[in-house]
Amino acid sequence: MLFSASFAGSAVFASVAACAFLLLHLPYLPQSLEDLDSINFALGVRHFDVAQHQPHPPGYPVFVLLAKAMHLAVSSEVTALALVSVVSGALGVIAIAWLFARLDDDRGAHDAGERDGGQGAGRIPWTAWLLPTVVAMTAPLYWFTAVRPLSDMAGLAAAVAVQAMTLGARTPAAFAAAALAAGAATGLRSQVAWLTVPLLIVKGLGARAWGRAVKSTQTAQAPSPQRAPNPQPLVPSPSAAAGAFAAGVLIWLIPLVAISGGPAAYWRALSNQGAEDLGNITMLWTRHDVRTALDALYYALVAPWATWTVAMVMLVCAALGIARLRRRNRTALVLVAAAFGPYFVFDLLFQETFTSRYALPLVVPMAYLAAAGTRWLPAQAGVILAVAIAMFDAHVGGTSIAAYSRQKAPAFRLLDDLAAEPQTVPPPVLAMDRRNAFDFRRPIVWVGASMARVAETLPSPPQHEWLEAMRFWNRGGRGPVWFVVDPKRTAVDLVQHGDPKSYRWQLPYPVLVSGARPDEMDWYRVERPEWYVGEGWALTPEAAGVAAADKRGLANGPIHAGVANRVVSAGARFMIGGRSFDPAARPRLTASVNGVVLLDKTLAPGPFLDFVPAPSMNSHEASDGYSALTIATAPPAPVAIEQFDVSATRPLLGFGVGWHEQEFNPATGLRWRWLSERGELQMRRAAGPLPTTLHLEGESPRKYFSRGSRLVVRSGDRVVFDRVLDADFSVDVPIAEPADPVILETDQIYVPADRSRRTQDRRHLGLRIFSCVVESGK
Repeated sequence: MLFSASFAGSAVFASVAACAFLLLHLPYLPQSLEDLDSINFALGVRHFDVAQHQPHPPGYPVFVLLAKAMHLAVSSEVTALALVSVVSGALGVIAIAWLFARLDDDRGAHDAGERDGGQGAGRIPWTAWLLPTVVAMTAPLYWFTAVRPLSDMAGLAAAVAVQAMTLGARTPAAFAAAALAAGAATGLRSQVAWLTVPLLIVKGLGARAWGRAVKSTQTAQAPSPQRAPNPQPLVPSPSAAAGAFAAGVLIWLIPLVAISGGPAAYWRALSNQGAEDLGNITMLWTRHDVRTALDALYYALVAPWATWTVAMVMLVCAALGIARLRRRNRTALVLVAAAFGPYFVFDLLFQETFTSRYALPLVVPMAYLAAAGTRWLPAQAGVILAVAIAMFDAHVGGTSIAAYSRQKAPAFRLLDDLAAEPQTVPPPVLAMDRRNAFDFRRPIVWVGASMARVAETLPSPPQHEWLEAMRFWNRGGRGPVWFVVDPKRTAVDLVQHGDPKSYRWQLPYPVLVSGARPDEMDWYRVERPEWYVGEGWALTPEAAGVAAADKRGLANGPIHAGVANRVVSAGARFMIGGRSFDPAARPRLTASVNGVVLLDKTLAPGPFLDFVPAPSMNSHEASDGYSALTIATAPPAPVAIEQFDVSATRPLLGFGVGWHEQEFNPATGLRWRWLSERGELQMRRAAGPLPTTLHLEGESPRKYFSRGSRLVVRSGDRVVFDRVLDADFSVDVPIAEPADPVILETDQIYVPADRSRRTQDRRHLGLRIFSCVVESGK
């Protein structure tokens, strides 16, 4: 009766918690689809066809069936998919409480003292299932994923329910029913197999071994009158369980294969999807480096909690929980390992490392182990800690779903803006980087006829996307070019452009949606740019790497660019800067426009920067077209052109002596230059002097020094800025009459090689500057 009362209490609590979970999520349904998978699911709700990725293989037939049933009640596929997730999340709360109660009810799992918990022999401590359930249901990733139009939440709820069924099975028939449910649940989401099959195997083998031990004990010793007799042990049949699981799979697999055109057609779709996954995603199985391993661990164990602080508390408590369960309840520890360990390994090795939602199932064991760890503390202290974590996490999750529901996903906001753009003659040309060209295929299919009309979509060769725009202009193309680019990429900087319109996830904790495709993007509307460059230039670190890999830099021959005739004829100035890398060479550098020499100089080793006027052009040459700019070295030499600009109206800014080369973090897209103790900025304009504002953004010097650093900006003899910087900074420095050069000075520098033996870097590093631009007329 005591166990029955305990389970009755857990059922009441779980039901109340599930209702609260449902009511707190229903107001925050999404306004749009937001991931390739969600788009495929929505297309599958409209018309199920796995060969057309509606949805993608393996097909998720049970999930799509549930979504179709929900679609009968609501008109929107987006809402139907989101409602399936919300309802699944609420049912998942009940399943989690059921699982945790079963873990602590497993007979033979506890010693008498742990089962008692101060509440009487045979009673499960309420903290054993209530606290971890609250922590799990309020985990930011669980709370947030419950409103996403994806199969993750439905799959987890079904998997945890099957796990609870497996632990609660006391007869061979009940065990076979759990196996049947496990097979059927893989039709919701294939990863369910990693959460259910290992537990079925371990529980079945353990039950058989326990059954033999009980029979041996019962033969040697009669039951004590003071102790209730042991229950009859579960002795499942492996063949019956395997058959039941296979039957559960066949329930959905046979109709799926038939609808897909037969076994050969279905296998073709499935194998193509597998090859695409192996070739296009980042996983630890194919990338064996430390960075990928650390990313995999971060997104599996830290990202589900949204903040490092809570994640560290959870990890420490989970480690303590493992130690406690090892001493007091080893059976529960083994069962948790069997239920979630194989999925943990699968997630680390075979799933995309930075897709946070894949870690959703790991929230459940983390909550259970962490709650067990708090039981090392005095009773009230452990409860207070768990409740504090749950309250903070509920705030994180609640603010996240509220922000998520307020606007469409970035990709669909972009598509709406493209469609709302006034039509031009000629129509615009769409140019996407490689990733966006791949990721936008399904959103474009989804929006259908409402997609903006474009003259053509340019090809997207990997790492060479900008060359297609260059070829478009070279062959006389004059329509606007719409660049849609990944903010982490820099290829667009090989074309002169204005500021982009940015599309970001407006979430307080963006890590909860990491891995969504399409992700964030920038839209550049470029109409007749003033210039563009071809291959071999090093204007960004990414471009320098591509030029080196292609062997197309000045060491291998001339490099070329296009400059608008209207700019040249207006009396523009050219800025050409770079670096000569051979300490023994003195190559001759020449730059010419349509054969007219602009620059002819002998380079010394190290950096150089020159400003030269444009050549004069006659009226015929000044037509609406582009002139050819050619830069060459004689003899060919390892020289990189790292700075280039030309304009008749915009101010030109060059980094002179005292500035180090541009650097780049490809994982984040962050770029910066280091300022040494003194750096020169060269400013030019084709017209007369104009008031100028120098905008600087940089990193806190306190990251490298014990105190703030002083930054002084001088224009000629005048100090126009003097401040101590002790945090990340963004400052605007008005310069009424810019001198040549403008000097930036700082009072602290360090040499990396003096601080670490792992580097030979002897540069003088003062301030790390993320943005340094000039704006006229302010």
